[in-house]
Amino acid sequence: MAFEYIAIDDPVFKATCEERNQKDYVLVKPKDFSKVPITLPNWEPEPCCLDTRYRRLDQRIKDMEVKPDDVWLVTYPKSGTTWCQEMIWLICNDLDYEKAASVKLHTRFPFMEIGGIRDLPPGMDPFQEVLSMSSPRFIKSHLPVALLPDQIWTVKPKLVYVHRNPKSVAVSYYHHSVSLHEYRGTMDQFIRSYMKELEYYSPYHRHVIEFHHLDYEDNILHLRYEDMKKDLKTQCVSAFFNKSYTDEQLNALAQHLSFDTMKNNSSVNFREWVEFLLEKTNRTDKLGDQDYLFIRRGEVDGWRRELDPELLKELDEWTKRKVTDPEHMKLFEY
Repeated sequence: MAFEYIAIDDPVFKATCEERNQKDYVLVKPKDFSKVPITLPNWEPEPCCLDTRYRRLDQRIKDMEVKPDDVWLVTYPKSGTTWCQEMIWLICNDLDYEKAASVKLHTRFPFMEIGGIRDLPPGMDPFQEVLSMSSPRFIKSHLPVALLPDQIWTVKPKLVYVHRNPKSVAVSYYHHSVSLHEYRGTMDQFIRSYMKELEYYSPYHRHVIEFHHLDYEDNILHLRYEDMKKDLKTQCVSAFFNKSYTDEQLNALAQHLSFDTMKNNSSVNFREWVEFLLEKTNRTDKLGDQDYLFIRRGEVDGWRRELDPELLKELDEWTKRKVTDPEHMKLFEY
């Protein structure tokens, strides 16, 4: 077998995983990661926290055919992914707002491996949709470098990687997990589990660092969520994809991508999916709750309001423990 599936042995996790609805979580590591063109000396990937369902897709993703004109967006969850999907798709498709409004984002830009972390409605298979898409394909993933298709490192299609302050990620990821992954624990439990690297797609810091150490020529673009809140970087992203737009067009795009517009855009806000899950799990009282929306608040420092000082201190100490190289630490200074 080409992958190791390692049971989580953390005693707190084991004692509470069922009540938190995380009993299927598992650590996954490929046995062969030699094709990843990483510049970190003596690098070896850490196991990635995923789900037992990932067995459905693990080798299929590893062996997937990658095309030169593919467009890949990879992030650790809750790092501005949906925002960037819509921006990238519009920039690459001549600002076709009409099609963007009429075709759901998850169809235009599928989340490749979601069927490997949760059960989906009958007939829904995003991985197969990716394989069947006409070129150029737009592909979203949260996978770390070691689990992406081997061909991505030789074909080298355009790849955009986005990262975000780990404290903002922690808070946003908790609310996302409650609404979309039926997480039943407290925020404190979630964040402590996140710091133990036991939430989907962790370890967080390694995820970010590894993507910043790829030998990928000029075909990778790194974006930071906090920088984008100050300046959306539409001109930079347009140049990356060899597109040119007027200031007027880019201003209109920025307005389309504003938080209020995105929040109310039925093509990108996944409201139907959230409502379906809340009804399915008898939580209809949460239908009007801002914290249960897929596009929730879009803040840079909402964590200041939601996290107590002790937990904030622990999150900072966690980053210091995990990131010992001063150059790497620059990725996490906000």
